[in-house]
Amino acid sequence: MSTTKSTITNQMTIMSKLPSVLKCNGPKLVPFFKTVAIFFILFPKAKYKTADMFYLIFKCLPICSLILFILLNGINLRGFEYSYSRRILTGLAFSLLGDALLVYDHSFFIHGVLAFGISHVLYATAYGMRPLRVFMLPFMVLPVIVIYLMLSGVLYKPLSYVIYAYICLTMFMIWRAMARIKIDNNEWTWTRFYSFLGGILFATSDALLALDRFVTPLAHSQILVMTTYYAAQLLIALSVVDSHEDTEMNFHVIQETDIIKLVQEQGKFLSQVHRDDLFALVSAKRASIQQTVANTQIGQNIVLLLNRTPVVMFVRSTKHKSN
Repeated sequence: MSTTKSTITNQMTIMSKLPSVLKCNGPKLVPFFKTVAIFFILFPKAKYKTADMFYLIFKCLPICSLILFILLNGINLRGFEYSYSRRILTGLAFSLLGDALLVYDHSFFIHGVLAFGISHVLYATAYGMRPLRVFMLPFMVLPVIVIYLMLSGVLYKPLSYVIYAYICLTMFMIWRAMARIKIDNNEWTWTRFYSFLGGILFATSDALLALDRFVTPLAHSQILVMTTYYAAQLLIALSVVDSHEDTEMNFHVIQETDIIKLVQEQGKFLSQVHRDDLFALVSAKRASIQQTVANTQIGQNIVLLLNRTPVVMFVRSTKHKSN
C-alpha cells in the first residue's frame, strides 16, 4: 500500500514540474500571456494613479484569463473533490475586484485592500490548516516587523490599521502555503510549491507597491509591481492542476468541522431512535441474513461476525438492563 502510494506520489511530482504543467496546460494559458503582453505594451510606464476605464479593463483581463483557466481545468460547485479549485477561483474573483477598485484608489483604496485581504483568506483556507507547522511562524513574523518599521510614520492611523491587518493576512497565507509543501516527506508536489512561490511573489509585489506609494518613488515601478503580481496569481492558479489527486491522496486535508458535523448528525439520528426499535431492526436484519446464507460457511462466518458487532452487543446489554 505504501509502495503504491509512493509510486503515485513520484509520478505526480514528475508530471507536476513547471515545464510539464506549462506544456500540458499551455493552450489554456495563452489568453493570460497575451493579455499580460498587451497590458505592458499599452501601459509600460503607467502607475496606480491612472484612473481610466480603458486601463482598468486591460489591467483586469489577465486575472479574467486565469479564472477561465481554472474553469477549463475542471470545477464542480458541489463535492469535496473540487473544494480547493473553488476557493482559489473565488480568491481570484476578489483579486479581480481589488484590481478594479485600486484603479480608483483615491476613492476606493481601502476597499481594494479589503478585497485583496479576502482573497488571501480564501487562498489560506484552500491550503488548509494541516499540517500546522507552528515552527514556521517566526519566519512570517519577521517580514511583518520589517514592513511595520518601514511604513511607520508615513501612514495615518485609520489607513495604517488596514495596511497592517492586510500584511498579517498575507503572511498567514504564505505560512499555510509553506506548511502545505511537506518538503520533508514524499507527499510534496511541485504544484504545492507553486502556491508558496506565488505567495512570496504576491508579498513582493505588495511591498514594492507600498514602497513606491508611501516611501519613495521607484524607477519602473509599473513593471516591477505588475510583473510580480501577475506571476504570483499565475502560480497560485497553476496549483489547481492536480488538486483533485492531492485531495484523494491526502485525506487528512478534510476539515475537522466536516467530520464533527457528520458525527453530530449521526448521533442526533441515533438518539431519536427508540432502543426497542433499534433492537428489533438489528434482529430482523440478522434473521434475514441467517435465513439466506446460513447453509454456507461464509454465511455462518457473517452471522458470527454480526453477533459480535458493538451495536448488537450494546443493544443486547441495554435490553437486558431494562428488563
